[in-house]
Amino acid sequence: MKGYSRYFWAIHFAGDLIFINVAFIITHYIKFETFLFSDKYKFLLLIFNFLWTLTAFLLKLYDIKSIRRLDRVLFNLFKAALINGVALSGILFSLKASTFSREHLYATYAFSFGAVLLWRILALRLIYFFRKSGFNYKRVVLIGGGNVAKQLYNYIYKEGVFGIRLLGIFTDNNLSFEVKENIKQGHFDDLEEFAIKNDIDEIYYTLPLTYTSKIKEFISFADKNMIRFKIIPDFRSFPFKRVNIDFFEDVPVITFRQEPLTDIVNQMLKRAFDIVFSFLVIVLLLSWLYPLIALLIKLSSKGPVLFKQVRSGLNNEEFMCFKFRSMAQNKDADNLQATLGDARITKIGSFLRKSSMDELPQFINVLMGDMSVVGPRPHMLKHTEEYSALIGKYMVRQLVKPGITGAAQVKGYRGETKELKDMEGRVRADVWYIENWSLALDINLVALTVWNVIKGDEKAY
Repeated sequence: MKGYSRYFWAIHFAGDLIFINVAFIITHYIKFETFLFSDKYKFLLLIFNFLWTLTAFLLKLYDIKSIRRLDRVLFNLFKAALINGVALSGILFSLKASTFSREHLYATYAFSFGAVLLWRILALRLIYFFRKSGFNYKRVVLIGGGNVAKQLYNYIYKEGVFGIRLLGIFTDNNLSFEVKENIKQGHFDDLEEFAIKNDIDEIYYTLPLTYTSKIKEFISFADKNMIRFKIIPDFRSFPFKRVNIDFFEDVPVITFRQEPLTDIVNQMLKRAFDIVFSFLVIVLLLSWLYPLIALLIKLSSKGPVLFKQVRSGLNNEEFMCFKFRSMAQNKDADNLQATLGDARITKIGSFLRKSSMDELPQFINVLMGDMSVVGPRPHMLKHTEEYSALIGKYMVRQLVKPGITGAAQVKGYRGETKELKDMEGRVRADVWYIENWSLALDINLVALTVWNVIKGDEKAY
């Protein structure tokens, strides 16, 4: 049984609209103690439905890739809700509609967001159950028995939401991996008869692309029998885990790195988070803590309160980075990293560094736009010059704004880099962050950073 996957988006969409309208109705009743809407609230409900429909389809919320993983579901819903809220505010402002209840609007957004999230989780579970019960799947076979075929085989049995049932593997050599007993193993010559007899829907080709004549034969057979033929190219020789293929008309363009922060919506989300978070830290914490720390720094040694240093930023552009001064003034500040037991560190400076409070002025950098709350740590210009010549992917770090904290810091690569492998580990973590960014990841890294500060970090010196 197959062919119902194309309706899954409609099921999700219908469920979203139902729960959004239910949320609106319930919050209206709680606020006004009636299910009867005035004309203006009927209009508001219509706008709610229109904006959600427009936002959902613009952001492609119902693509299978967007609904199969819970973290993506949460992030996409948050992004949709944010854009929806901004659009609704703009419409109401332009119409000078100030008579709507703010409590009702806020409650509707909160309730509908929670209800839609629960509905998505339930729908995802239902899809898994539906397919495990033997419904809505595609019959497929693999051509090839090497490592690429093995990876695809493992993926098919790991991911159930795509609804793929592997029936056979055909190759000109022995398989390099073990498969389940119910899967047919055969030679190329057995493929055509098996595919017709078992009503195969798709053929996945995993062998080298140099077998052009054989590929043409397979494609010709697939076309004649209305079977979809798909080629799995082998990019394992490239030093990248993710490869994206786009098209300029009929010209394929391969991109070797996925960068979520090239998306303008993601950039706006990250910047909004940076502004709100840094503003709250400055107002609630730094506003009263700054004078106290400044006094202690002045009493501990001569020199300015802030340590200012030019560092490498976005696109390798230089910017002035701020920190509370934790060392006595010295001529090596721009060349040497702090080491364990460093004589240059003052007593108050030792406390500031261990508690990471010396980094607090960098929230000013964030508010100014030179840095982000989360991202690769900004390095001294000397280190950027040195390590970029030694580590191939080093400059990839400069594709995003530097951060106060980041993936490298929470994974143990903060502080002094005694050996090249330490910096390589930091770069590897930073590149992973760039390729996997999400607002949820930023929030998670901030939480992990706070926890590390509370429990203490042995590399904080």
